[in-house]
Amino acid sequence: MLGTPSSFFLDAVRPYPRGFRLAYLLMSVSIVFLEVVFHAFSAPLGIHDILILVTLCVMLSVAPWLGFAGDLLYVAVFAAMGAFSSSLAFPSLGVFLVAVVWIIRRWTGRAALLLTGYILLMFWQNGVEFFRFASDILLSSVTCAVGFVLRKFMDGAERSRWELEESRMQSARATEVVRAKLAAGLHDTIARDLARISISLESLAASHPDLADEVAPIVNLAHDSSRRLRPMITELNFDAPDPSLMAAVKESRLMLQSGKLELGAHMPDDIDGRLSRQAILMGSLFVREAATNAMKYARRGTTVDLFAEIVDGELSLTMANEIGNKPSDDALAGGYGLMNLKSRIESERGRLSFISRSGRWIINAAIPNPKIQEEEGLR
Repeated sequence: MLGTPSSFFLDAVRPYPRGFRLAYLLMSVSIVFLEVVFHAFSAPLGIHDILILVTLCVMLSVAPWLGFAGDLLYVAVFAAMGAFSSSLAFPSLGVFLVAVVWIIRRWTGRAALLLTGYILLMFWQNGVEFFRFASDILLSSVTCAVGFVLRKFMDGAERSRWELEESRMQSARATEVVRAKLAAGLHDTIARDLARISISLESLAASHPDLADEVAPIVNLAHDSSRRLRPMITELNFDAPDPSLMAAVKESRLMLQSGKLELGAHMPDDIDGRLSRQAILMGSLFVREAATNAMKYARRGTTVDLFAEIVDGELSLTMANEIGNKPSDDALAGGYGLMNLKSRIESERGRLSFISRSGRWIINAAIPNPKIQEEEGLR
């Protein structure tokens, strides 16, 4: 799927992650150090060579901040300045680093073209020298091998990180659900039954005063049991964290970052305080499942947009992402599913729809917010 010219330009100048920026900086320092040491035992560097070396190292340090465009700029400067100086031996390491980064980012075809161009450039500069030509091919092959090994390692690390984050989120959700269900069960069954027994016995004693002495111990026992049960229910509700839409957004952001995606959330900072508990639970479910869907189908290196607002007594949610060329093999497929999410939201008298438009996958949901509806009814 071809993007628009503006999206292509934005992709070309999108900065690399911090780890890549550090690698480029360390490589620039290493090139300077190696050149200084090498020429300390051979012919000293001239002013012309020093200027070229400084220019190349500055370009290499800045390249990751400009993304793919920065890489191309460094390669272009390297090729152009190579025609004016043949005494510098180590700036080619920058080209190899660029090729490794491209392989890691799954731009294998570009990396192959870059290394092929490097071999041809060296052949053009040095003429027919078999050993130099063979060494260039060997270095390019080693660069490819290093790139694929690092890509496999980083993919495994990202997959493990995503699985760990997903497991942590599932454990937290399971704990919250168990505590909430246990507290609700105790309140709606045992506590309610004890209250009914107490009320029934008190009514019996009022209707039949001659039985008051026999009924009073049972009523007191029911009251004592209720008093002992109440702190237990309170503790369960206190230990169980309150549901939070903002917390669900934070968890989803961490999950998406492990898949080279950013989550741009556009919502009021106090949105949790303006939502009912059920609206927060349904909204959190929407955010997590829509993020899981984006994790699998969104184009890597892009931003997933989330919009949340409260309109006419409803929580309105929209998540949109650019569609990748193919589903990610790294994303786990253990989500709730959009159709199941749709059924769940509709069971709460809400609405959910999804559509593909202009290369973007858009999911919309409207969730009833009884808290706002009740407040409006009281005015």
